[in-house]
Amino acid sequence: MSSLAFDTHRAVKALCEAGAAEPLAEAFVETIGDAITGNVATKADIAETETALRAEISKSETALQAEIAEVKADAARIETTLKAEIGRVETTLKAEISASEAALRAEIAEGRTEIANVRAELKTDIGLVRAEIGDLEARLYRQLWIMAAGIVGLTVTLVKLLG
Repeated sequence: MSSLAFDTHRAVKALCEAGAAEPLAEAFVETIGDAITGNVATKADIAETETALRAEISKSETALQAEIAEVKADAARIETTLKAEIGRVETTLKAEISASEAALRAEIAEGRTEIANVRAELKTDIGLVRAEIGDLEARLYRQLWIMAAGIVGLTVTLVKLLG
């Protein structure tokens, strides 16, 4: 630090004229002068501080740019990793979907075959039931004819007896 322009002789003279003893006035002015000049920054001090601060800011900017570049590189690596993982998941999902689709198609075909088999069985069963109904119908007609013949025979006998 540099000294500030402070007229010590004039300050001592003013204190002595005010009634202070010369040794006291000199000690007081020296103490005040040291305090004033010790805490005052000159243009050179400010310029030196500014230069030091600019250098520190420049170092900080350089370090910050390096950190930004590192973060960008990390982000790019993460992006690449995520894209690869998404691609693997997509491939796996497509394979699973294709397998599920094939399984469903097979089940649908199996279901259609079962339905066709049930229809064929039903047609066969319906044919058998119709045949049984036809047999029952024929037996029923025979029985009705036999009963009708019996009723006619009884009627003839009754007419002969009554008549």
